[in-house]
Amino acid sequence: MSDHWRRNQPQFFNIFDLGWGKVDKVPALHRLETRVVTENNNSGDGTYMVKLPAGWKYTETAEEGGLEIFVLDGDMTGNGQRVGAGGYLAVPRNRGPLELSTEGGAHAYVFWGPQMPDDYYYDNQPFITKVWKEQWTMTDMPEVRHGIMHKSLRWPDPAEGLIHGGPGGMLRFILMTPGFGETRQETHHDCWEEIIFLSGDFSMPERGAHAAGTLLNNPAELKHGGLMTQKGSVMLLHCDTPMGAEFTDIPRGQEIVDHYQDHTSWLADPKHEPWKDSAQYEFHPKTEPTYNPASSA
Repeated sequence: MSDHWRRNQPQFFNIFDLGWGKVDKVPALHRLETRVVTENNNSGDGTYMVKLPAGWKYTETAEEGGLEIFVLDGDMTGNGQRVGAGGYLAVPRNRGPLELSTEGGAHAYVFWGPQMPDDYYYDNQPFITKVWKEQWTMTDMPEVRHGIMHKSLRWPDPAEGLIHGGPGGMLRFILMTPGFGETRQETHHDCWEEIIFLSGDFSMPERGAHAAGTLLNNPAELKHGGLMTQKGSVMLLHCDTPMGAEFTDIPRGQEIVDHYQDHTSWLADPKHEPWKDSAQYEFHPKTEPTYNPASSA
């Protein structure tokens, strides 16, 4: 898994299986135990899981890039405002400082963006919230079945019509409601996309079963899908440019979705597993998405 982090390649793995290390290229992560989730060598952008020790303090000036943090557990304080699990702290590029600290320690996902556009996000100032307090928005795209809601973490976040997200893409907290099923594949022609699963069950042909900690990485031009969940799924969706989608049919797509819904037990805990081990594999016996990388990012 030495190249698991490459954003220009399809990725499907569990973040919790990665080892801890050090990341020096992101100032806020110096000397911290860190898991590299994805990186773009060309832009310097990266996504990380970080372990913050009790008493940690750091002032993010944002001169080198924008910083966005989703707290998984523990506590964090930003510019005097304390948040716990589900807290979110962000500072746009060149709009610091954001004085960060934790009293008891924390685990968090960190999104680092040296290429974040100036003068667009977060009213050009640090932003701190508790995600559970934010309002849900129905996610509405032509031809997509109802049953997806989101909370925009990176805002403003246009969310109507065929193209969603601002000039630097979007970071959304997403709920896919129980029983949602999409029988088609989708392709994003102009943007890279990563999805970090937080809870619930989810399945995608050619990738596998997703559970808490699963990372799904979809480069531009990669066909991926369908999408299905029995109990519902909560995830973070992150992309680097505005997102549009083109849909194509999957052979026996409806059978795959129907079989998943009929045979996924409400008693079993979701788990991460490859497609070849899935009960739906018999309907679509392929294990790797077809993709030709266009760059070495």
